[in-house]
Amino acid sequence: MWNNSILGAFRDFGKNTQLIAIFLLVSLIPGIGFIGLILALVFKFAALNNIKFINLSFNNDLLEKFRSKMISSITRLFLSLFCIISGGIFLAIGLLIPIGNLVGIVIIGSVLIALGLILVISAFVIEMKAWKNLKIFFEENQSMSSKILMRDVIKGIDNLATGALLNALFMFGITIFIGFILQIVGYFQVAKIANMMIHISQESEIIMANNSPTVATTSTVILKQAETVNFCPMCGANLSQNGIYCAECGAKIN
Repeated sequence: MWNNSILGAFRDFGKNTQLIAIFLLVSLIPGIGFIGLILALVFKFAALNNIKFINLSFNNDLLEKFRSKMISSITRLFLSLFCIISGGIFLAIGLLIPIGNLVGIVIIGSVLIALGLILVISAFVIEMKAWKNLKIFFEENQSMSSKILMRDVIKGIDNLATGALLNALFMFGITIFIGFILQIVGYFQVAKIANMMIHISQESEIIMANNSPTVATTSTVILKQAETVNFCPMCGANLSQNGIYCAECGAKIN
C-alpha cells in the first residue's frame, strides 16, 4: 500500500498545504491580498486532488468524506458570496432608488443576505467536520511514522478544525482573526507530512538494503552445500568430502 507513488502523493499534499499557508499570509498584504486568497484556493484544490489520488489505493471512507466535505464547504462559500452580493444590490436599489415596490425589493435583498450568512456558517461547520475525518484517518495510521511527526500533523489538523469553528462564529468579530491565525499555523503543521513521508521512504530503502544480502547469502550457501555433498553409491551415506573410500561401508568411491 505504501508504494512510491502514494508516498509521493502524501509529500505533494504536504507541500500544497504549506503553499496554502504561505498565500494566506500573502492575503494580509494590502493590494495583493485578493491574489493571495485565489492562489490559496488553487493549492487547496491541488491538495484535495492529492487526497483523491491517494484514496484510489486506500479506498478509505474517511479520506473520501474529508475530500467531499471540503468541496461542499468551498461550494457553499461561493454560493454565500453570490447571495450576499446579490442581496446587497437589491437593498441598495430598494433603499437608494425611489421605485414603486420598495418593500418587496428590500425583503428580497434581506432574504438573500440572510441566506448567504447561513451558507457561510454551514460551510465552516462542514469544513470543521472534514478536518475531523482526516484526523481520525491519521490517528488510525499513527504507526506509519514517528510519533513526534505524527503528533505535529494531528495537532495541525486540530488547529484547522478549531479555526473553522471560530470562523463559523464570525458574528463575534474577534473569532475571525483568531480562526485565521489558527488555520495558518495548522496548515504549516500539516505540511510536515512531507518530511514524514520522506522518513518512511528512507526507512523502506534501508530495510530492503538490509534484507537483500541475507537472501543472496542464504541462497549461495544452499547452492554450495548442494554442490559439495555426495552420496555413497553402495549404502547411500552422505559424503561431505571428496574421499576414496566410504566411511560407513568401505566401498571405493570413483
